Amino acid sequence: MTNVDYDQNLAIVGVVPGPEGEEEIVAIAQYFLDPKTMVAEVAFIVQDEWQDKGMGSLLLDYLTKVAKERGVKSFYATVLPINKAMLSIFYNSGYKINTEFDGDSYSITYELTR
Repeated sequence: MTNVDYDQNLAIVGVVPGPEGEEEIVAIAQYFLDPKTMVAEVAFIVQDEWQDKGMGSLLLDYLTKVAKERGVKSFYATVLPINKAMLSIFYNSGYKINTEFDGDSYSITYELTR
């Protein structure tokens, strides 16, 4: 369950046509904004069969666009080393990515400017 207020927290979904023509949700992306710093944590999940097809990149691009319009300064995420798909999405986003590894997970940050 997600509490979305569209000012500080935003969630979007990736949909594809289902077997009977209805829309099927295959991905979810969200950000959670700290209004004091205007820095947001970003997270997303894509169903296994839809990974490596650009869905995660598409959702991150859209979240980034909306966040920039709303004055968000930067995104950050915590990513496990095993999640190479998510790391790849960040590294291929076109933004300068700052990465720190604490031995357990990567802390990814990037400014929403190009």
